Amino acid sequence: MKKEVVIITTTNQKRESTLDRAIKVLDYLAEAQDKKTMTEIAKDLKIPNGTSYNILQTLEKYSLIERDQVTKRYSLGFKLFQLGNNVKFIRNLRNIAMPYLRELTRESGETAQLGILFSEQLYFLEIIESPQSKKTRGTVGLSLPLHAPAAGKVLLAFQKADLRNELLAKLELPSFNLNTISSLDRLKTELDEVRKKGYAVDREEVFLGTTCLAAPIYNAEKEIIAALGITGDTRRVKAKLDNLINIVQHEALNVSFKFGYQLN
Repeated sequence: MKKEVVIITTTNQKRESTLDRAIKVLDYLAEAQDKKTMTEIAKDLKIPNGTSYNILQTLEKYSLIERDQVTKRYSLGFKLFQLGNNVKFIRNLRNIAMPYLRELTRESGETAQLGILFSEQLYFLEIIESPQSKKTRGTVGLSLPLHAPAAGKVLLAFQKADLRNELLAKLELPSFNLNTISSLDRLKTELDEVRKKGYAVDREEVFLGTTCLAAPIYNAEKEIIAALGITGDTRRVKAKLDNLINIVQHEALNVSFKFGYQLN
C-alpha cells in the first residue's frame, strides 16, 4: 500500500499570531545580553519591520519593554519585574496564610476566606469551606467591589489615607440588595467604625442570609496586605458573634506576625 504524501505549503500552515510574535520578542529580550534595536529584533526573529514596530510600540506602551531614549535600543520593562514580584508575593501570602485559614475554619466552624486588593476590587485568593456549612457563593478568584463585603471594607479602611481617598473617589457603590451601603457618606462613617474596632462586618450586604467578618493582615511596615475573614449563615454567625470576632482577629494577627508585624 502506498503511503500518502502530504505536501505542506504556506497556505495550510498555521499563521503566527501577533500575540505569538509579541511573546517571542519578550523571550528574545529576556535572553539577550545587551539591548537590541528594532532592526536587530525584526531580523533575528524574522518579523516584518512594520509588524515589529507595532509590537514594540504596544509593549512599550504597557511598560513591558523600555526603549533607551539615546540609543533607541530595547530591553525588558519594569512592569514585567513588578508582575513577577506580585506573583511571588501572592504565592508567599497563600503559603503562609493557609495553615491559619484551616485553623480559622476549625475554630469557628465557618468558611474562612483570604482576600487581597486587586485592580481596585476585593479578590478572593483562598477559601476553606466549613464541613458543616452549605457551599458558599464566594469562590476563589471571585472579585467584588470594596464597599459591601467585610474583607473589602477592611481593605479600604486600613489603607493609607491618600490611597483610601483615591479608591473611594473611583467607587461606584453598586447595590446588591436593600442592605448594601449606597451612600458615600455612610460608607465613610462605616470605615471610621471599622478602623476603631479593628474588624468589619458584612450584614447581608452582598448575599441575603449570609453574614461575614474580616480583620486586616499587616506587614512589617504596618501596612495592610490582605484581609482574613469568615462567612456563614446569618443566624448561626449572630449567635456566636463576639467569639467569632475574637477568633478572626486572633488568626489575622498570627498571619501578620509571620510577615514581621509587631504590636506597638
